[in-house]
Amino acid sequence: MITTVTLNPAIDRSYIIGNFQLDNKYRINDVTVTVGGKGINVAKTASILGQKINATGFLGGLSGEYIKRELVKLGISTSFVNIDGESRNFTAIIDPVNKTETTVNEVGPFVTKVELTRFIKEYIKILKYSKIIIASGSVPKGVPKTIYRDMVKIAKDNNVIPIIDASGKFLEEAIKAKPYMIKPNISELRDLVGYDLKNEFEIVHESRYICKQGVEIVVISLGSEGAIFATKERVFKAKAPEITPVNTVGSGDALVAGYATALIENYTFEDAIKYGVACGTANALEKEIGYVDKKNVERLYKNIQLLRLE
Repeated sequence: MITTVTLNPAIDRSYIIGNFQLDNKYRINDVTVTVGGKGINVAKTASILGQKINATGFLGGLSGEYIKRELVKLGISTSFVNIDGESRNFTAIIDPVNKTETTVNEVGPFVTKVELTRFIKEYIKILKYSKIIIASGSVPKGVPKTIYRDMVKIAKDNNVIPIIDASGKFLEEAIKAKPYMIKPNISELRDLVGYDLKNEFEIVHESRYICKQGVEIVVISLGSEGAIFATKERVFKAKAPEITPVNTVGSGDALVAGYATALIENYTFEDAIKYGVACGTANALEKEIGYVDKKNVERLYKNIQLLRLE
């Protein structure tokens, strides 16, 4: 079973507005409402791909109740910890004319020490039934910067594979515990290493340096340019066929879901890379965040270009 951890879930709203302009009024018919947060996007995609999923994290208020109901409808098991605060909202404005995406992301609720302790106890229970744990996304107020590091250590102590998709100080701390895989985008990698990565050589150099610190796989998502997958021994760049994207929000989460699914299904490393990138690309063809059409995934998978860099 794959367990996803979403510490800061959200209700996602995507608005399609052609030629979106500031300081203007819009009456919108094209609205997509889904449940989200990076870990939940992973859970939704992996479930579509046929995996048994359990989703955990924090949920609060009416928004939290809605998120849980929607996940249950999708056949995803849940073991969230209830908190007093209200789960957040995430809004994306997609402009297909100017090819822009504007996002408005609420910070989220405050988590108390008692609620955090309840979550850790629940997390330890879940590990007994999990093969892979994927912890992704932002962290609500009140949760320490070591949370992902602590989750990695606990997972490894229980022989569960930990995958982390975080940023900033949370990612920096997580690396200290040597997770199996991390997946920063290029901007998050720049923040991590502290300088502007101007070319592919520098991206590969920094990714391999992280691998030397004990992370087995570093995945750098490059948007339309594909992704770089680095280990201590090998580095690959994967690029999907050119598409006309509808909504790229959640594509990195779909990539993680695809790679984890391939890992469960015992794909080779190279084929797992291609499957992950195919899922990320397939997500970009959909209005709904965290959704893929399996037919698109299979079609794209056969056409992923894989280049050995080192």
